[in-house]
Amino acid sequence: MLEVWQHPTPLLVLDEFLVAQEWAGLLQYTMRRGHEFTRSGVLDTGGGSRTDNSYRRSQVLYELPSCKELFVDRITSYLPFVLARLRQPPFPISQFEIQLTATNHGQFFKMHRDDDSNAVRSRMITFIYYFFREPKGFDGGALRVYDSRVDLYGNVTPGDFQTIHPSQNQMIFFPSNSLHEVLPVNCASGDLADSRFTVNGWVHR
Repeated sequence: MLEVWQHPTPLLVLDEFLVAQEWAGLLQYTMRRGHEFTRSGVLDTGGGSRTDNSYRRSQVLYELPSCKELFVDRITSYLPFVLARLRQPPFPISQFEIQLTATNHGQFFKMHRDDDSNAVRSRMITFIYYFFREPKGFDGGALRVYDSRVDLYGNVTPGDFQTIHPSQNQMIFFPSNSLHEVLPVNCASGDLADSRFTVNGWVHR
């Protein structure tokens, strides 16, 4: 019988990550820029981006001059605590990569790792911040983070998992080499404003 090791994935969940005024301002900012969202891409082996509707469906804003500073400052202030909880040693930070994603009816992101291309190998910590319009106009869209099962030949497959359902003003941190996915969203209106919104990104070594 082939021996298999399972490596539990550390995960940190922080509630009330922004103060009320910051959260409200972020939602207003997102509504104003609704027409600027573009279809999400996935990285290919050469480091470029392509569209693959069988693998990822969502809309994204890549340029966030008005809110990037807020998230960089807040994440930096929490980072020693985050690294300790994720059992990660301190490392020199080269950059923060941040985007704003809207996931609407029938949209999803299948199982993947955030550092599995040479272009993004320096991603160390993944973060996902949830926010949405109230009353909540969607359900589903849970984040599922898997433990890694490694066999004698180094092959990695998903093991046990943790499921985190979107909660208002909540931040999630986990190592970027973790297998994870976004389960499909149900949004009866189909209106972008009723989407599952996230500010998501990565801390790079």
